[in-house]
Amino acid sequence: MIVAIYARKSTEQPGIMDEGKSITRQIAHARDYATKKGWIVADAHVYADDGISGAEFVKRPALLRLMNALKPRPSFQVLIMSEESRLGRESIETSYLMKQILDADVRVFFYLDDRERTLDNALDKILLSLTNFAAEVEREKARQRTYDAMLRKAKAHQVTGGVVYGYDNVEVFSPIVDAEDKRKRLHVVRHINPDQAKVIGRIFELYAAGFGLSRIAKTLNHEGIPPPRQKRHGWAPSCIREMLYRPLYRGEIVWNKTQKLHRGGTKQQRQRPESEWLLLPAPELRILSQELWDKVHGRLKDTHQHFARGTITGHLFGRSSRQDRDSPHGSMGVHTITNVARRCARMQSNSSKSSSIRRC
Repeated sequence: MIVAIYARKSTEQPGIMDEGKSITRQIAHARDYATKKGWIVADAHVYADDGISGAEFVKRPALLRLMNALKPRPSFQVLIMSEESRLGRESIETSYLMKQILDADVRVFFYLDDRERTLDNALDKILLSLTNFAAEVEREKARQRTYDAMLRKAKAHQVTGGVVYGYDNVEVFSPIVDAEDKRKRLHVVRHINPDQAKVIGRIFELYAAGFGLSRIAKTLNHEGIPPPRQKRHGWAPSCIREMLYRPLYRGEIVWNKTQKLHRGGTKQQRQRPESEWLLLPAPELRILSQELWDKVHGRLKDTHQHFARGTITGHLFGRSSRQDRDSPHGSMGVHTITNVARRCARMQSNSSKSSSIRRC
């Protein structure tokens, strides 16, 4: 019989050298299993998704190719995986995929326990549901353990995310040296980057003085100041806006602001209610004075109210003025209610989806 192999290593399984779950080991074990059974592995039908969560079905190209290979008629008769959870971790979607595979007359085997998955009777279907449910429960437990660990780090002012403009991520190592003359990394903390801190202070001062986002970005680009992450197109108004709203610059860590949800086979990030946010004072990370922060946010609030009033009247006070061009919303000119409403909808969508905004 001709055999296909599917392997997946999740982003939720840290450590590429995790022997039992690495892509290379999964494929090697599956090949050995097929050889012992006297089957032939079709190299064209070895499918592997590396570093992709089992909850994200539409973002797994190898899985999509596997499912497409079932139509109109598969050229393989057997599919081998390490275990059921490799196919997916969402019980409903996984059961649906398994049914599609079996309905295509492809037999499914799991090499870890030398077992064939069938759906010939009600008991088989119940066992499939229970297996998927158990995998989902285990994933929730792992997610909770990760959440608890990240919470402890946040409370200790340790880094739980990536690099933030204005700070350097500094690794903290154990003083104990192991047999290989190496020290274990304990955690990562943020230290203020003096040069970048000066740029942040200048951005806030320019905005407080009446400069708009586009004008600030143009000024920084004209002066040749390196943008965050060395972006090819330099400073952008969207990046300036994001920095103006970053509470870390006033010495406050905001954690648990967003959550990941699974919708339609993909991961989506949504903002949590403010009552669930964790606010932690971090005076050692303060870059701006409270006076400057309040002045900037007072202007942001006023400009937002000015913009909101413009949407009610149907236009933004006739021709575009310098004040309008320098506002946080750019040069608007004459706009109908429809155009302004569309812009508002996009801004509201972006603010609720933090994943759609690239961090500076």
